[in-house]
Amino acid sequence: MNATWDMALLRPYWLFALPVVVLFGFLSARKARNLGSWENTVDPVLMEAMRAMGRVARGTGERNLWPALAACGVALALSGPAVEVRDSKGFRNLDGIIIVFDISRSMTEGPQFAEAVVATRTIAAVAGSRQIGLVLFANDAYMGSAMTSDGNALGATLALLTSETAPDEGSNPERGLGLARQILTQAEIKFADIVLVTDGGGIGSEAALEAQLLAKAGMHLSVLYTRGENGGDSGAVRALAQTGNGVFAELEDPFPVADTLEDRVVTRLAETDYALILWRDYGRYLLLVALFPILWTFRGMRA
Repeated sequence: MNATWDMALLRPYWLFALPVVVLFGFLSARKARNLGSWENTVDPVLMEAMRAMGRVARGTGERNLWPALAACGVALALSGPAVEVRDSKGFRNLDGIIIVFDISRSMTEGPQFAEAVVATRTIAAVAGSRQIGLVLFANDAYMGSAMTSDGNALGATLALLTSETAPDEGSNPERGLGLARQILTQAEIKFADIVLVTDGGGIGSEAALEAQLLAKAGMHLSVLYTRGENGGDSGAVRALAQTGNGVFAELEDPFPVADTLEDRVVTRLAETDYALILWRDYGRYLLLVALFPILWTFRGMRA
């Protein structure tokens, strides 16, 4: 087993307590060498008589050093001395979501484009621990964002989309769906949801074939439909979602798609090739060491 060891302090601010503890320990030990203000108050002859009778013991200062040492040990323990361990196994989620977003001119120049972006960000926010990616398409398909567990980063990318994002004209959703299937296959995602955000432009037999391939692979194709002036027929869009074993929703009510993604139970994990970087805190063992000065303090007490 290979491991890289690095010592660090998880809570270094506790070290500021050390000089305070040392100061109070020094003052306490200095005061313990005598009886404090009693020697200035009691008559010296009476004090000597009480010492001779064994009623008063001279302070040595030793008893007060042990609590200070214990407090130093506690401060060191709370500072969190830890060792970095790099051989911890990491796991990744085998469930994933890819949003296939239409950025053709009919979509981006449509009156509901801003609302479509907001609705898509809502869908991305329910991904939870599932990996999520973004595919953009117009006449061709492009990767908008690689698979990530940070849905907020995906939302930031969506907010930057404009009518100038795509360098080409036209709308070929089958290319976007094909690229999504390729990404999911390469990422070894076993159970995936694809959400197609479109105004229906370009949906035909080739897009239906891609939906069949996705369904055959055990994936679910849902569609968020945005009505546009130059968009396609909503009936064809609804049929595409049915072919892909997914859910159809319109922009005015995207929650059927969002709720379906949120309700899916994620239980499929696999070990990754990347090890996690963890810290093993040894402060608890320093607390055990700090107990010994405290025990010695009680040992020195007399009834």
